[in-house]
Amino acid sequence: MAELRRGELLPGFTYGNLVLFVTIVVSVAGGWARVESGLADHDRRIVELEDTDKSLMNERIKEARDVADMKADMRWIRVTLERLEREWKSRE
Repeated sequence: MAELRRGELLPGFTYGNLVLFVTIVVSVAGGWARVESGLADHDRRIVELEDTDKSLMNERIKEARDVADMKADMRWIRVTLERLEREWKSRE
């Protein structure tokens, strides 16, 4: 077996390597936690946007119905005015 030199834990593995390894592990763990947090936030925002989209679609459908009702009312008014005009002209 090779003899340990000063500053080595195992042959070829120094304290600097250990510090570097621990730093990498801590960095990866911190980055992973940040990614998980970002994914959770991303999923939450997707759900919010889908809910907003559904509510906007429902509003759009309601507006389309209102416009259709207004068109029907305008048609009824036009037909009624034409009928009244014909009746008025027939009286003369």
